[in-house]
Amino acid sequence: MSRIRFVFSLLLVVALLSIPTAALAQDKVEVEMWLLDDELGQCVLEVVTEGFNSTSQTAQIKVVLQPNVDDAVRTALAAGSGPDIVPAGGPAFIQEYAKADLLHPLNDYAAQFGWDELFVPWALELGKIDDTLYSLPDSLETMVIWYNKTLFEEQGWQVPKTMDELFTLAQTIDDAGIIPFGNAFGDFPPAHEWFVMVFLNNYAGADKVYEALTGQRAWTDPAFVEAITKLNEMVQNGWVDGSTDLFFTDSFDTVGAMVGAGEAAMTLDGSWADMSTYFGPEAGNENDFDWFAIPTSSGEESYVTGIGASWGINANSRHPEAAAEFLTWMFSPAAQNERFNRCGYALAPVHISAEALTQADPRTARIYTSYAEAASAGRYGYTTYTFWPPDTEVYLYEEIQRVYLGELTPEEYMQGMQEHFAKELAEGAVPPIPPR
Repeated sequence: MSRIRFVFSLLLVVALLSIPTAALAQDKVEVEMWLLDDELGQCVLEVVTEGFNSTSQTAQIKVVLQPNVDDAVRTALAAGSGPDIVPAGGPAFIQEYAKADLLHPLNDYAAQFGWDELFVPWALELGKIDDTLYSLPDSLETMVIWYNKTLFEEQGWQVPKTMDELFTLAQTIDDAGIIPFGNAFGDFPPAHEWFVMVFLNNYAGADKVYEALTGQRAWTDPAFVEAITKLNEMVQNGWVDGSTDLFFTDSFDTVGAMVGAGEAAMTLDGSWADMSTYFGPEAGNENDFDWFAIPTSSGEESYVTGIGASWGINANSRHPEAAAEFLTWMFSPAAQNERFNRCGYALAPVHISAEALTQADPRTARIYTSYAEAASAGRYGYTTYTFWPPDTEVYLYEEIQRVYLGELTPEEYMQGMQEHFAKELAEGAVPPIPPR
């Protein structure tokens, strides 16, 4: 190499080293999302940062764990700040943000990234207000009854198919000196809606619930009043955690351990529940568990349908397109499979192959396959946290506690629900309801 060429090459290297990195290669823009600071949140953090940041050529995700993510997001959005990716506990919750103009409209991104093909149609509709898409649905959920399988086998108890059989079984369990239902909501009072939604859908009937949600039937209908009456009787009998006081105050872990030890026989919980924590040698017992579909009055197997989380984009995000790119990746089949198998995070209502369930606990996999079979046959109900409008939902889980305390009758409770619901129905606040 000639001296001139060597000097030129040396000058070129020096010049290149002096140029900012952004001028040599496009910098990735940073998109921020917040997650709850718990074991699940930490696992999802690892999955999304490893997966997306190694895949995207234009953006990278930064995950911030928050001890109380819902309150943190609400406060930040009100102040005009917050994460680019906005989390919420489902369609009813995130609608509040959209109506306050805190979310970025997503219609253009839906077309750009093919979200219509990615999501099942009814689920994507849940994120719309007046034909404008504001959020994407996550965490397809249902409710089941988990039970101490070892205890059932030792006692010769059979899994019930009808509501009448469930009540008979609960009385039999109670007579044996065992608490029928290990449930308590001291660390999360909104979970009181679980029993309400189950009795409205599975006792009164999902067809009637659909008619009420679409304004064709009043919530004061005798079928709904009877359902809440039966629920209250169950609580007054001491079938739930032994007493009303404990039902109000005990934690999920306390009652989960009771079911694992055989002090309680069953627990009404979600498809997301990790019951393995409470069973086996590590939990101090030799018991096993399983689940069964929540009985219906007719005996026909049916599952409530729920969306446990929704994701939107902050109206003040500086990089909304990059945020939309991340959401597209997060809801891709590959990312869903990874998140489900590594973290146990519920699958989103997207088109997923059967291979997504191969690494899951067979009991959890059976929930999804059984639910899918029932839903395809039209045997599904409606979770309150997905399909009730926000004010009515808050009324539902707050005021049912007054029914248990004898401060409201079931008739008065359902009258209040009708009043709240009628107002929100007129305001257009009811989420889209999948037809039957």
